[in-house]
Amino acid sequence: MILKEKDEKFFGDDTEIINGQKWDWKTFKSTRNFPVSKKLLDWVIGQDKVLEEVKLCLDEWIYKLKYLQRKKWYKPWLNPESPKPVVSKKLTPGPYLLLLGEPGTGKSLIGRAMAEHLTSLYKKHRIKRFDILCWPNKEIPSNPKISVHPAGQGKVLVAKMIKKLKPGFLKRNLIKIICLTLASVGVAITAFALYVLFMNIPVFGLISSVYAVAPLFLPGLSLIGTGALIYIFSSFWLSGNKNGFSIGGAKRSMAPKILVDNSGKEVPFIDATGHGSAQLFGSVMWDPYQSGGLGTPEHQRVTAGDIHRACLGILYIDEIKNLHPDEAITLLTVMEEGCLPIALRSRWHGGDTAAMAVSTEPVPALCFLIAAGNFDSIHQIHPALMDRLVGYGRVVRMNNDMPNTVENRRKYVQFIAQETQRFHLPPFSREACIELINEGRRRSNKRDALTTKFRPLISIIKVAGTLARNENCKVVKREHVIKAIEEHCKTIQKQILEHQIQEKGKFLEIKPIGTKMGQIYGLAVLRDPTSGEVTGTVLRVKAQMIKKSRKKKEKLAGFFKVTGIAKDSKWIHHSIDKVRSVILKQYNVDIGQEYFTHIDFAQASGVDGPSAGVTMTLLLCSLLEGKPIKQDVAVTGEINISSEDEIEVTAVGGVHAKIKAAEQWGFSKVVIPKKNLKYSIDPKDYKIKVVGASSLKEYLKEVLA
Repeated sequence: MILKEKDEKFFGDDTEIINGQKWDWKTFKSTRNFPVSKKLLDWVIGQDKVLEEVKLCLDEWIYKLKYLQRKKWYKPWLNPESPKPVVSKKLTPGPYLLLLGEPGTGKSLIGRAMAEHLTSLYKKHRIKRFDILCWPNKEIPSNPKISVHPAGQGKVLVAKMIKKLKPGFLKRNLIKIICLTLASVGVAITAFALYVLFMNIPVFGLISSVYAVAPLFLPGLSLIGTGALIYIFSSFWLSGNKNGFSIGGAKRSMAPKILVDNSGKEVPFIDATGHGSAQLFGSVMWDPYQSGGLGTPEHQRVTAGDIHRACLGILYIDEIKNLHPDEAITLLTVMEEGCLPIALRSRWHGGDTAAMAVSTEPVPALCFLIAAGNFDSIHQIHPALMDRLVGYGRVVRMNNDMPNTVENRRKYVQFIAQETQRFHLPPFSREACIELINEGRRRSNKRDALTTKFRPLISIIKVAGTLARNENCKVVKREHVIKAIEEHCKTIQKQILEHQIQEKGKFLEIKPIGTKMGQIYGLAVLRDPTSGEVTGTVLRVKAQMIKKSRKKKEKLAGFFKVTGIAKDSKWIHHSIDKVRSVILKQYNVDIGQEYFTHIDFAQASGVDGPSAGVTMTLLLCSLLEGKPIKQDVAVTGEINISSEDEIEVTAVGGVHAKIKAAEQWGFSKVVIPKKNLKYSIDPKDYKIKVVGASSLKEYLKEVLA
């Protein structure tokens, strides 16, 4: 819930100059006219440490390029006939960047922002970019030559070469005129013969005689056919090709082919996520007419890869762990040498094509590699590739959250304004911004933090904007945001979990009313194993304790059983052992020897986790003390053994989802560990009363009637 008396100080009460415009944080009513920056680097929020490392890498990159430019690294490639270096000492490896973090934290945005920022840095430091051309090799056709030229000159050079190789006026037009004349005369004769035949015009004294006009068809059709054949058989000559015909539209020219065109003003950003070897490293196209001089020449079949198109730009590869081992090894060559020949690299081709024999000279591939992945990528990236990323670059952890400060709450408003502008949505009201910020706080699972997983929040912004637009509202209101969160923007995993709970809930005996002996309600979470998505659920836990007889005839030993738990559970078995020790300390009673103790998680399926410990302990305490338990109170927490008088209850996870579950079932109060109350949640977010407790004694005070 939002406290109105604190709204004015939620964003501070000062006026700030943002992108050259004044913005009053105390009085702004909506995000309308918020001065959104045009620089993508300013759009990155909550990743200050990452941006610091990024800027450090860019400084190193610019210094490297300035040094290489002074040493004229491109000199061996200026002339296609010059020998190319296999390994150049000038092309030193690095820097590279590996971003590891949860999805939605802005890894790809940082990559695009770096490419945009490099554009201005190149202009400031006068860094030159280049076009890359592929030339025919007359001596060894299967080894096309490579050259580099200042950006924008590649197109000009190719146009000049094509014009130079074009045939002269007589070649281009004389044969066309001859063919057209022959065809025209043939058509005229044939048309005349048809006219005479169908109009019954006398010819040489004969009336519509076939014999009279038949001799006219032969020369007419012959002239048409002769003109067509001359044109077809001379097509290779007219195009400047002296080796054969132009087959399938292939351009048979000795002019070079542009592999990389850097004539644009922007530094290239190439997203190579999920690309295979052919796309990533370039390939040579297969031509069915490659033999007999009928196919496309070798240099025209060469296609540049992502590493070449990203030369002097950003090469971004997300989910780097999925890179095939062969591709990872090839990428090592690029990182070490800064160049790579283009050859047929597709794993689907066998050894039955002449395209496999084609390999160019080394092609420059001076790209800034940004690799990205989740935290599970650490042990799945190819070891040699990981070694290069660590040795020549930096591995940076993306933040999942940022401090809940006035400055960062303002950043959230900036984020909302950016997305409403990007998706052409109505502006968000001040109250709607605050509600979305509160949702960001709840999703961080920390009271004093805001999540930096912005992609799920974008969905909320879009849906809330659409709801407002459907109601013809000029601004997005708080109720639109709440409706988007609670009804429309749940992940499919959460929808499935909630559906399962709802279906199961029809049969659950959960009645949060009155008091009862031997029964307590605990809180747990169900977790999707693939996505990690959680939703809360309520557990009815029951127990019975029968004191063992002290008569000598009684030979049956006591026991302590817990049923309704997961067969392969790990955490709850530890909790069961701790419960026995805690009860022994608290009451000097061994529930496994002196009693027949049975705890059952009634109607539960596969319960596990440390948070069941305090639930079982409170249940046994009520039976030993003979005091009933309030049924409108739900609990969660991890019980711990202690050598001191106080038995400690420590923090657990998933508290927000647990509280929401208790709220939906109609409980009036929830007791959680005090550390969770202090650091994890804000009680104002819930309609239910949330109480914090740090010891077993405090829990008993809240739970026992």
